Amino acid sequence: MVKKLVAAFFVAALLTTLAGCVVQSAPAAAGNTITMGATTYNQTSITIKKGQTITFVDDKATGSMHILVIGVNGAAKPEAGAPDFNGSTGITFQPGQSWTSKPWDTPGVYDVTCIVHPLTMNLKVTVTG
Repeated sequence: MVKKLVAAFFVAALLTTLAGCVVQSAPAAAGNTITMGATTYNQTSITIKKGQTITFVDDKATGSMHILVIGVNGAAKPEAGAPDFNGSTGITFQPGQSWTSKPWDTPGVYDVTCIVHPLTMNLKVTVTG
């Protein structure tokens, strides 16, 4: 009985140690999420590092249809260095949907706007080197 308890303790200790060695995905990517409500982003600006992506999430409970483009005040305006948002067609979302951009590879300041909500959905993206 004592041998079984010692063995069980050893296995538990080994599993606990091994669990600490598991490689986790980089938490920075989780911070690069923009949530969209009915007519707004959850923040008006985001700073990311060169090569990172941004995940846009249309909140399932409070979201609405959104069409995101590179530009300001609902108007698509290409910006050199910004990833492709399907040009003037944009990326269309319905509540509960999400999309992750291609990497932002060029340092600079960029704008992402919603064609449907041009006055309330303008996001400033700063990409650092």
